[in-house]
Amino acid sequence: MQQRVWRFERVGWYVLVIIVLMALAGLFGNGPLSDAEKVSQDGRVKVEYQRLSRSGTTDNLFITVQGQPGQPVKVELEGSLLRAASIETMQPEPQRSMSRGPALSLQLGTGEDGVATLYLTLRSDHVGTLEGIVNAGPQSTVHFSTFLFP
Repeated sequence: MQQRVWRFERVGWYVLVIIVLMALAGLFGNGPLSDAEKVSQDGRVKVEYQRLSRSGTTDNLFITVQGQPGQPVKVELEGSLLRAASIETMQPEPQRSMSRGPALSLQLGTGEDGVATLYLTLRSDHVGTLEGIVNAGPQSTVHFSTFLFP
């Protein structure tokens, strides 16, 4: 009987060590397992986001769009992620922003290289999967999702 108890205890310790290592690797947010990147079919839009996070924490969303040098580029953000999360910061400030039904339409300025970047900080108290869509044209759409732990 004592041998079984010790074996059970050892298995419990191994499980705890594995959970701690997975947490350090980002299973519950902010680490290599949770960092993700998606690129559109034509390569114009790139989204860097947190695949896994916790409810109530702030998450970073970094959007890069390739456009014409010196010309503004239009980006639409939509999905359950933007409905369930609040945007705490948006840098740089868009040249124009407007609501288009369930989507948020933004006009961003580009640099000399034609690249527009947008940095968002989001916070949500939702638990479960949230979907996001970044659209900059017919072939320039990125769908992504994030899972929020309680």
